[in-house]
Amino acid sequence: MSDQLFADLIEVANAYGEPEFSRAGGGNASVKVDGVLHIKPSGVPLLTLTREDLVPLDLGSLLDALVSDEPVEGDPVMAAASAALLPSYTGGRRPSVEILFHALIDEPLVLHLHPLTANALTCNTDAVALAERLLGDQAVVVDYIDPGVPLARGIAAARASYTARTGKPAPRITLLRNHGIIVSGDTAAEIHTHVATVTEAVRAAIESVPAPAAPDADEAATRRIIDAVAPTLRGLLGGERLAVVVSDDGELVRAETAPDSAMLTGGPLIPDQIVYAGSLPCVVRIDDLAAAAETVTAAVADYRATYGKAPVVVVVPHTVVFAAGKDKAAADNALAVFTDALRVTRDANRIGTVQVMDQAQRGFIETWEAEAYRQKVAAGASSGRLTGKIAVVTGAAQGFGLGITESLLADGATVVLADLNVDGASVQAERLCAQYGPGRALAVSVDVSSPESQADAVHEVVRLLGGLDVFISNAGVLRAEGVMTQSVADFDFVTNINYRGYFLGVRAVAPVLAAQHAARPDTLFDIIEINSKSGLEGSKRNFAYSGSKFGGIGLTQSFALELIEYGIKVNAVCPGNFLDGPLWSDPERGLFIQYLRAGKVEGATTVDDVRRFYEAKVPMGRGCLPSDVGRAVAYVIEQQYETGQAVPVTGGQNMLN
Repeated sequence: MSDQLFADLIEVANAYGEPEFSRAGGGNASVKVDGVLHIKPSGVPLLTLTREDLVPLDLGSLLDALVSDEPVEGDPVMAAASAALLPSYTGGRRPSVEILFHALIDEPLVLHLHPLTANALTCNTDAVALAERLLGDQAVVVDYIDPGVPLARGIAAARASYTARTGKPAPRITLLRNHGIIVSGDTAAEIHTHVATVTEAVRAAIESVPAPAAPDADEAATRRIIDAVAPTLRGLLGGERLAVVVSDDGELVRAETAPDSAMLTGGPLIPDQIVYAGSLPCVVRIDDLAAAAETVTAAVADYRATYGKAPVVVVVPHTVVFAAGKDKAAADNALAVFTDALRVTRDANRIGTVQVMDQAQRGFIETWEAEAYRQKVAAGASSGRLTGKIAVVTGAAQGFGLGITESLLADGATVVLADLNVDGASVQAERLCAQYGPGRALAVSVDVSSPESQADAVHEVVRLLGGLDVFISNAGVLRAEGVMTQSVADFDFVTNINYRGYFLGVRAVAPVLAAQHAARPDTLFDIIEINSKSGLEGSKRNFAYSGSKFGGIGLTQSFALELIEYGIKVNAVCPGNFLDGPLWSDPERGLFIQYLRAGKVEGATTVDDVRRFYEAKVPMGRGCLPSDVGRAVAYVIEQQYETGQAVPVTGGQNMLN
């Protein structure tokens, strides 16, 4: 029987771990077996909860703590958890903060959720009347009470009052105003039934009233606002490193972000909103796009002066919402929690009037150590010398670009793989996210020879991440041929990608980096061209490529002189030959076969002859590897006193004078 109860608990926890019912580490689940309450640890999502995660607590000790008025040191909930923790537990995790009401409810299975549909009722000034109309005697409503011991006692009192009034046992559905719901039962099937009862009743009421229309989108204006505001917010809202800033300009945002909205001006809807998105957003009106950065800077400064902290969410009314975090996962979660609240606001107003938490209610959550711990656990930890940096690598679907991407990820960076072969880049990004974590690698489409495509790609990066710290111009092509026989089309193709493409990329990213530096003047940013040893010395029957790379060094030095005043370092890394990569080894278009056909290596009759010739030119006896280039890139980023340099990575084949 106990094994079935545990299986039922994990089933319902995982089933309702989706954002519709709980998000991040929110919500809670427990099972009582033989006098022991087994409960979800703080910060662990319901979606991934396993039996091994559960924290065992002595049920009698928890019930004693519920009725005891003896003073304890520290937070009463944590004191109760510490006293009730079974000595056999070695997992080292705290139980979720709401342990006491799980203990007092009689049924063995207890599930606590923050469901978006049901919260249109719980976050409503008409919650009691709505509950009576929609659910009758199937639910008990509990007014908002501070979490911990007070909330548990309030739930116990509401259940006892229901029984005294009706002569019936307390119902298995409890509605917590401005919080969520609790359902309990003997089996997973009962839990599913109770959740469906609440959800379907409230959804039907919501859908009987049309949703308010959103203002029409001005896509061009919104794009300009995102491009102007997000990089500035990266600098203003970050800690030691710049923040990741994500944005949403969808229909819900446009409809529910009126400047006088209760949620924008009055307070949050539920405690989780405070934990992950902040109690109140910073609201910014942008009337003059040319002064957007200054307007946002002033608004954030006013917010800090008023609330003593930086905002997590910034709203441009009826247009776009921005959310900041230490990484993409944290920023995405903050944005999702805020837009969840927008949805609840919209639906609450369809069936009544939305109710927000008042200053005293939110003040308790803002300073409650237990919630701070949950936020810390859910955020996780990361390390690496490039942790917090966002890098964009062009030509990243394969070859040196992919190798550089992997090195940057291993060092802690978030990387955008920008490539004309966006499908290939997307496959690699998905693989790398599985290895390094969600949101660590993203793919965008770019044709580096097109100014429009470069601008679109940079905008997409700004929309997804707020900006970038490092731009690596790696995309390159090669057409080997003699000067008397090479076609003009091939020459133009090489030049447009390698030389013109570098210029177009720098032109697109430099304004973003400059805006970040204006907001964070003590921080430098990087543009790095992946050049070549052929940019350091001429290359026989490879003049188009070599010329483009010589030109790239000229651009690097010139950009370095111009852009350092905007906090942008510009350097080049000049790799030797990546003999194992597709550029060289592709059996149809690789350089080995091209050079063999072009007669570039005198006496060579096979591809192996060509390879041995090039290996012999390297004092260290091998071709360059992506890891070699990745280390050089990391050095250039870390070096704070170099700009305009061309760093050879050639195994001694090329040496600086």
